[in-house]
Amino acid sequence: MKMPKSRPQPPRPDRRRSIRGSFSWIDHRFLREGFDQGLTRLEKLLYFVLVAVSNQDGVSFYSDARLAELLDIRFPHELEAARNELVARDLIAYEDGIYQVLDLPVGSPRKGRDSSPDRALRSSSSLPPVRRTVLREAASDLESVKQLLERWGWSRR
Repeated sequence: MKMPKSRPQPPRPDRRRSIRGSFSWIDHRFLREGFDQGLTRLEKLLYFVLVAVSNQDGVSFYSDARLAELLDIRFPHELEAARNELVARDLIAYEDGIYQVLDLPVGSPRKGRDSSPDRALRSSSSLPPVRRTVLREAASDLESVKQLLERWGWSRR
């Protein structure tokens, strides 16, 4: 019987990635320990983009307009909501247009970090993370529809 290799070989060894000029990484704990749980697609994508464009200190100077373009965001409130959630979860810092991807907190969210009073104020603890995510997405979609209607000249009567 043939023993499997301890490390899988890449299908395209001629195309191995190499570091050229700058480097970024996503801590495996982000997925393994559940820091991604309950985040919307946009929140995850914003986090990944910030990781990709940040310098060795995790700092990015990308403008909201450029991020909105990269993320295909139509309305400013969508980027603001995603940013606010990442800040609230202690994954990024944001000040005066400067983003910083933070070192992941020591405690895993799966190990009871959700019980903080700060988190209880942000969302109902009786709702599971997936339900909270759906509600946030629905609220964002509703706000987008309202902005479109206003842009097209529709108003409340």
